[in-house]
Amino acid sequence: MKKEVIKIDYPLKVAKFTRAHIDYLIHSQAEESIHMEFKAAGALDFSDSKKKEIAKDVSAMANSDGGVIIYGLSENEHVAADFSFIDGNVFSKEWLEQVINSKIKRRIPDIHIDVIRVGNKISQSVYVVRIPRSSEAPHMANDGRYYKRFNFESVYMDEYEVRDLFRRVEETKLKLLPAEFSCEIAQEGEKGIELLKLSVILDVKNTSRTIESVYKTIVRLPIGLYNRNIENQELNQYFRKYQKDIALLNVPASTPLFPQEVNTLFALDLLVSKDILPELSKHPLKVRFYYSNGIYESRYFLDTKLKIEGKVIREGDFA
Repeated sequence: MKKEVIKIDYPLKVAKFTRAHIDYLIHSQAEESIHMEFKAAGALDFSDSKKKEIAKDVSAMANSDGGVIIYGLSENEHVAADFSFIDGNVFSKEWLEQVINSKIKRRIPDIHIDVIRVGNKISQSVYVVRIPRSSEAPHMANDGRYYKRFNFESVYMDEYEVRDLFRRVEETKLKLLPAEFSCEIAQEGEKGIELLKLSVILDVKNTSRTIESVYKTIVRLPIGLYNRNIENQELNQYFRKYQKDIALLNVPASTPLFPQEVNTLFALDLLVSKDILPELSKHPLKVRFYYSNGIYESRYFLDTKLKIEGKVIREGDFA
């Protein structure tokens, strides 16, 4: 009886591929998709025809929605089968990068190649090429054609699709930066700390060439933390409603974001008392950032951010 084929959509979210990821693809019988393709060792070769295939496949991913191409993993009917190692002594990561960069026009920004050495042997290498959805599209392969992903293949693009891609450079692309936290004692008694002040700053960067003016941030604060700071006028101006266990804040755009500009979405000073520490470990601060071309999400457990001089402040440090 044929095993069930498991489809997965996670490859674009993996920060760096490891041996464990490849093992998972094999054992779960992961299927190729618009975002993922498997290539056995024979896909890398010095011949012009193989270099053309590399250019076609990589450019198709960039022209579409991005994805990963795994060289060193064989497939059977589009399902991950087994390792098919690349000999890194013959075909190095640098050689593969040079083929991609020289055979595709325009050059695709932000491509990354993860190198996996099975058994720590160069002769048993796997190369995972992580390709972004390119803001510089369309990208032309060295045969003079433009390609896109369709089902399991890289196929020719129609003329109107190429024209549409030229508009992608006008799209905005924003990057939500990691939140910055600082903590200090706001009030201290003879028996210990009575109040802490936790400062939170969240910035966003416009990494595109286009001005973005439509964006907003939804912040979900643990309800006890919000109620402890309910007299904070800066905080109250963003309040929208209560939900179970959280207070929902709506922070609108304050100014247009110009290309390469960094802007602060919000900066909050929050008072923290002993009684709300258990809540901070249970309910994180959640951030959802919306703009015209995407959504970012992040979350932070604030009990781990209560640090002074590198030491986490715990319940026993309070009065």
